[in-house]
Amino acid sequence: MLCPPDVAFEKRCFKRSGNKVTPPSIALGTGLESGFLFKLSAVEDVARRGQFPGLLTKDEFLLMCEESEHIRDAYAMAKHLVALAPDGIFTRATLQETAGKVGSTQDTLSVEEVDALFNALDLGNRGYVSVDEFMDALYGEEGREAMREIRREYMRRKIEAETEPVVEDEANPEADAEVDAEADEEAEADEEAEL
Repeated sequence: MLCPPDVAFEKRCFKRSGNKVTPPSIALGTGLESGFLFKLSAVEDVARRGQFPGLLTKDEFLLMCEESEHIRDAYAMAKHLVALAPDGIFTRATLQETAGKVGSTQDTLSVEEVDALFNALDLGNRGYVSVDEFMDALYGEEGREAMREIRREYMRRKIEAETEPVVEDEANPEADAEVDAEADEEAEADEEAEL
């Protein structure tokens, strides 16, 4: 089930000068575990302006959570995960590829940040994270059902697209006239060649 932000932070923090802190890349995973989708640029901005430049304190992290939109809806989270990992798992490479494609250059995760985020998500050190396990951990049965529903919808759309008859665009009279004129010219040329 979704973890409260303070508990998620406690699981992934370390101490700096007696204060509990976490880097922005880990804060992304911690936020996700709590049901928040942060933009890297926003997390880095808070970390840059914070008490420990480049790190977030627990209070700074919790304030970000309060100011951010929470994804309580398992269906919405499932849509994000299906886009990230259509085959049902995501690997470090999948995460790196996605990080390179998503957002502006300032929102792109570095290789080190992707590694840190993936390590936070891959608790079993298997080299991949299953979206089913992830949804189960965040939402329980509701998460598993949301993933099944998203997959059914995807398959339904795929089947419809494959079985849908191909409909040609409406006729273009000018293009048709040009084609007919070319065909007539070729036919006349063939007749003259035969004579």
